[in-house]
Amino acid sequence: MKTARHAPARIVIALVMLVVPASSMADVTFDLVGLCVKVRPAYVFIAGGSGVVIRPDGLMVTNDHVIEGRRRFDVRLGDGRSFEARLLGRDPVGDLAVLKIDVPGDEPLPHLPLGDSDAVRVGDEVLAVGNPFALGVIDQSPTFTLGIVSAVGHTQGTYTECIVTDAELNPGNSGGPLVTTSGEVVGINGQISTRYGLRSNTGLGFAISAKQVALWLPRLESASGGEVKHAKLAGASFSSGDRSLSESVVVKDVAEGSPAAAAGFRAGDVILAIDGAPVADGRRMASLLGIYPEGHAATFQVRRGVESLSLEAVLTPPQRCRTGIDLARPRGGELLPVVEGVEAGSSAEAAGLLAGDVIVAFRGERLEFSSRDQRRAFDRRLRTSIEVGDIVPLTVRRSDTAGGTTEVDLRLVAR
Repeated sequence: MKTARHAPARIVIALVMLVVPASSMADVTFDLVGLCVKVRPAYVFIAGGSGVVIRPDGLMVTNDHVIEGRRRFDVRLGDGRSFEARLLGRDPVGDLAVLKIDVPGDEPLPHLPLGDSDAVRVGDEVLAVGNPFALGVIDQSPTFTLGIVSAVGHTQGTYTECIVTDAELNPGNSGGPLVTTSGEVVGINGQISTRYGLRSNTGLGFAISAKQVALWLPRLESASGGEVKHAKLAGASFSSGDRSLSESVVVKDVAEGSPAAAAGFRAGDVILAIDGAPVADGRRMASLLGIYPEGHAATFQVRRGVESLSLEAVLTPPQRCRTGIDLARPRGGELLPVVEGVEAGSSAEAAGLLAGDVIVAFRGERLEFSSRDQRRAFDRRLRTSIEVGDIVPLTVRRSDTAGGTTEVDLRLVAR
């Protein structure tokens, strides 16, 4: 059985050897030993995890979850030398941290440059460097695993536009580099896919793209040890699907005075691309926006009627909004939210919400609760999910002058 199972593979390999010229075979080979020798000195052991030096002045990158809120570290390079390092800035959501290794006499350190992760293709060979299960502590050397790029532009939790690889990653690889065959860093390894609660690799690892690292570097370097926030396009709401296009994202509404309005967006605009990356649907758009730090000026390609336009919008960090809605406690069997009061000068008052209104739809979703736990979950959602710049559609049931009730659609602009 074993021989029969593997015979077809040997036939295929033999055929490839026959049809592929020797010169072509040489093009797809590389010196793996030489690559490991080149990469090793720039690797960094840090806090039970990994990192990599990306500039000769000692600038290094790792995962935020590796540093665990600390600011100063004893680190060791792959060539055996030890130094102190200090935190410059962190991005807890995107799981990045940038540190500076303090080198006496400003001696240049071995480093690996950031590569072009947009040029990475599925099937490209990549090398992952790390300290899995603290093996490097035993023999004072990082470990190397070889694999291919399994997918690009993938979303995995808070990692958006990340690179998927089958190079084995395990606890201790976090923060280490994903390296091309030419020795460039195209990703920072940070997550693995596991099964049955086991903390070991089951075939998929996820790396933050070098593109995202490069976008965040200037802000993280100057953060003075603090946090840099992710950004959003505030003041616009969107819907997927324009009947004239197979796939698209359409601007539904724009709030006056918002960053979206300042950029020139109008209702009906079709989003085609962000910073040159095509936008196919709402999920893809969210993925692209997820890699940007606050203050980034993104260029949106839009279609307005028959016209194509380029609009530049400054992305702003999320900021929770107090809407000014006070809800009454559920009474009897009535679980739908009843407005008990509206704060003067609030977003709720500007939207026309009144005491006594019963909220029957929120963000286009009809509300139905079968338990008080579900209702309490909605109350928390109302308090915590609305951010400054959001346009929130509400439908309320309101008593009319004839003694009956009517449903009224409202538009709440969070400010």
